[in-house]
Amino acid sequence: MTDVDNHKLMYHPERVSEWEEKGDCAPIYAEIGPTNTCNHRCGFCALSYLEYGKDFIDKDVMLQTLKDMGEQGIKSVMFAGEGEPLLHKEISLFVKTAKQEGMDVSITTNGVPFNDKKISQILPHLSWLRFSVNSGSSKNYSEVHGTSEKDFSRVIGNIERCTEYKIRNNLDTTIGIQFLAISQNIDEAPKLARILRDIGVDNLQIKPYSKHPNSNNNYAIGISEFNKLEGKLAGFNSDNFKILFRRQTAKRINEGINYSECHGLPFFTLIDSKGNIIPCNLFYKEGKFTYGNLYKNSFSEIWEGKKRKEISKKINIEGCREGCRLDPLNRYLHRVKNPRSHDNFI
Repeated sequence: MTDVDNHKLMYHPERVSEWEEKGDCAPIYAEIGPTNTCNHRCGFCALSYLEYGKDFIDKDVMLQTLKDMGEQGIKSVMFAGEGEPLLHKEISLFVKTAKQEGMDVSITTNGVPFNDKKISQILPHLSWLRFSVNSGSSKNYSEVHGTSEKDFSRVIGNIERCTEYKIRNNLDTTIGIQFLAISQNIDEAPKLARILRDIGVDNLQIKPYSKHPNSNNNYAIGISEFNKLEGKLAGFNSDNFKILFRRQTAKRINEGINYSECHGLPFFTLIDSKGNIIPCNLFYKEGKFTYGNLYKNSFSEIWEGKKRKEISKKINIEGCREGCRLDPLNRYLHRVKNPRSHDNFI
C-alpha cells in the first residue's frame, strides 16, 4: 500500500498491450456503491452535491454482476460509492462473493456501522480496509463529519476491534485510515496519528482535497501548507506504522494535466446504487453518459456493447476533476501513446 500516490498499470502489461492494440480492454478495477444513503454529512464529500437517497442495490442483481465481473477479467473491486457501504444489509455477502469470484476486495467506510458480526464476516475476505477518519478529537470530528460527537469514540473503537481481529486471526488484510486535509482539520492530523499508531493499524494516508466540479463547496488548502504537514507527521513513522503522504497527488492537482483525453476509462468503471454503470464519479447525475443499467442488461453486455464505446468517445476532459483517480493512469498512458525521444534508454 506504500505506492498509493501513483498508479499500478505497469504491473498489468497484458491489459495495457490489449488497450494499445484495440483501443479498449476489460477493466482491471471497479468501484461499487451498494447504497446512496449515509449516516454522515461530511461537508467536504466529493459527492455532497448529490441528494442522499434510500436506494440499495438488489441482492440478486449484485451477486450475478459480481459473477459476470469475475468472468470478464476484473481483478479488483472497492465497495464505497455515493453512500456508506456498510449500511447495505447484504454487504458481507457481496464481499465474500466478490472474493470467491476471483477478485481482490476492499472497502472504504466511515466505520461507524461496524460491529463484531460484520467484522468477522467481512475482514477475512479483504485485501485492505480503509476508514475515512478526518479528525483526532470528538468535537472537531463531529463538525467535519456532520454527525454526533459520540461517533468518534465509536469509530476508534471499531478500528481497535478490526485490528485485534486481524492479529488474532493472523490475517493479511491491510488496515489503513484516510485523512483528507482541509482548513477545518489540518491541526488534527498529529492527534489522529498518535491514536492510530498506538492502536496498531498499518498506515495513515494523508490526502489533499480536490474539489469536485459539481460541488458548491471548496475546502482546499495551499500546496505549501499541505506539504508542511508531512514534517509534522514524520516522527510517527515506525516499522509497523506508516504515514502515506500524498505529496505527488497534491503536485498533480497544482500543476494541471498534460493529456487531451481520458485514456484510463477502459481500465476502470463505477457501479452506483441504482445499478447504473458510469465512467467515473463525475457522471452520477449525467444520464446521457450512463453505459447501461444492470437491472436491464448484464455487466458483460453493457461493457461490450456499442453504447459504452460511443459514450467513451464523447467524454471531454475539460470539465474533469483535478487530481482524479485516473489522472496518474492518464499521464502514463499518454506517454505510452506519445513516447519521448529517450524512452528506449531504459
